[in-house]
Amino acid sequence: MEKKDFSFIENMKPQGALVMGLIAGVIIGVVIMVAVAGGGGIKKVEDQIKKDVATTTDQVVVSDDKPVVIPESQTNKPKVELFIMTYCPYGLQMQKAYLPVMKLLGGKADMDIKFVSYIMHGEREIVENNTQYCIQKEQADKYVSYAECFAATGNAASCLKLAKVDEAKLASCVLVTDKTFKITELFNNKNTWLSGNYPLYNVHKDLNVKYGVQGSPTLVINGKQVNVNRTAEAVKTAVCDTFEVKPAECNTVLSIQSLQAGFGAAAGASQDATCN
Repeated sequence: MEKKDFSFIENMKPQGALVMGLIAGVIIGVVIMVAVAGGGGIKKVEDQIKKDVATTTDQVVVSDDKPVVIPESQTNKPKVELFIMTYCPYGLQMQKAYLPVMKLLGGKADMDIKFVSYIMHGEREIVENNTQYCIQKEQADKYVSYAECFAATGNAASCLKLAKVDEAKLASCVLVTDKTFKITELFNNKNTWLSGNYPLYNVHKDLNVKYGVQGSPTLVINGKQVNVNRTAEAVKTAVCDTFEVKPAECNTVLSIQSLQAGFGAAAGASQDATCN
């Protein structure tokens, strides 16, 4: 019978011992670290895991501690929502950049204006929020024309006429909206005001909570906050980047110039400020 050579087993023993020693060393090291850390050792390990996981998400914390999220998901029809206060100068600046994109992309993207869930600029802001909400809801084809006029002039009465808004229909919608969301009721009850200073405006409260809206303007694309320069071209690019297949309209170059904060159509520096 042929004699088998098992000498290779003997040759492996030093290597196997070395591997087992290394593994044991790692285990002992982990035990020592946890022991040194005391009761907080496990917590520190958990915190480190959470920290490592956070680096893989698409959320970035900027200097003002507000999340800036760049949407990674793509879709055939992006959902784009701009939250503003209608008399916030910074909201107006972003709205002036946003409206040309609404006009350009039309039905290719689902774009609209929504409202922050509290008021900082008096009762006139409630009136204007209601106006813009109802025009979008019932006379959407008139909205961009009206809103561009209002952002430029601040004259709601003349802008309603310019955009040929059905004012009787608008008034009826405003009454229903006021009753549905208890807007006047909340305004008259200062005990309900945010921090005792700001009347509540709950038309889009659920979305404010869902997206973590904390001021005007807040841009949300496909359910995530996005921070872009306040120019039409920058807004268009952010929206177009979320199409699975970009429509031809995305090849149109829009203005790279920011307009002034507040009412007016003059050029102005792009700002990061918000009303909050």
